[in-house]
Amino acid sequence: MSRIIIIAILLGTVFSSCVSSRIHKELQNDYDNLEARFDTLTKQHNALEADYRELKTQFKQLYDNHDRLMSDSADMRQKLNKLDQDFSELSRSYDFLLENNKSLLQRSTAENRALLNKLQRAQDELASREDSLQLERTRIEQMRSSLSQREKQIEELESRLSQKDSLMTAVRDRISEALLNFEGKGLSVDLRDGKVYVTLENALLFKSASWDLDTDGESALKSLAEVLAENADLEVLVEGHTDADAYRGRGQVKDNWDLSVMRATSIIRELTKNQDVDPARLTAAGRSEYRPLEENDTPENKAKNRRTEIIITPRLDELTRLIDELK
Repeated sequence: MSRIIIIAILLGTVFSSCVSSRIHKELQNDYDNLEARFDTLTKQHNALEADYRELKTQFKQLYDNHDRLMSDSADMRQKLNKLDQDFSELSRSYDFLLENNKSLLQRSTAENRALLNKLQRAQDELASREDSLQLERTRIEQMRSSLSQREKQIEELESRLSQKDSLMTAVRDRISEALLNFEGKGLSVDLRDGKVYVTLENALLFKSASWDLDTDGESALKSLAEVLAENADLEVLVEGHTDADAYRGRGQVKDNWDLSVMRATSIIRELTKNQDVDPARLTAAGRSEYRPLEENDTPENKAKNRRTEIIITPRLDELTRLIDELK
């Protein structure tokens, strides 16, 4: 009867050894796949355009978490190696005991009982270590699931960024088409940092020292308002700029600050004559003389600095939500 028990113990131990070895290989493959996927994610993330570097800073927290996961994985590898070594030592001990089975059976009942107790303790310890290994495997699966969810969120964010870039390119092209008749007359349309800049020299819009719109300026703004009405998800910032010449104020408009704001406000009033342009999307701002394009040293440079910039941006509510989810 004792011989049957020992043989059963041997078979159970050999089977456990095979299972542990297979689990170890699977874990190693999982780690390799995880590291390869992380490298791919890093390359994709680095490909994001420079205008969203601020987003990369927020993504750093994700990468820091990944580094901590990798450190935990290295610790687990060491634990697995220790388990393998302990298991090998236990297997050698068990083989030795099996080879000396006949002599052990001839010993006293007390000695046999002690040996069986020792074998039972060894089995209990092995079972405990297998339980610990299973817990580590479950933890790894949870980490893999978390990383997979992060990857999906980043892919969605990249898709939103791509859609935003495509939208702003289309808006720039549409505005350029709508204002084609004014190109070369002090008007330019550019796409910079993911925003559309419509720059109008004040000569196209206002008379000197005035904030009353000329006929050409009204016509240009009417065409621009039609494009804004077609794209309800755009935010518009109107910035007035002056040269460095002192403004001799009249009434409550006392200096270049007041003048730049008054001109920005006049443009917003003209844009909102189109009832489909929501005033809540528009902001008026004055920069006075403090954002020049050129030095105010020649009449030509001063004319360039006397301008209005209409800065059109997409609403970023959805992008902000995705970034918050990644924190």
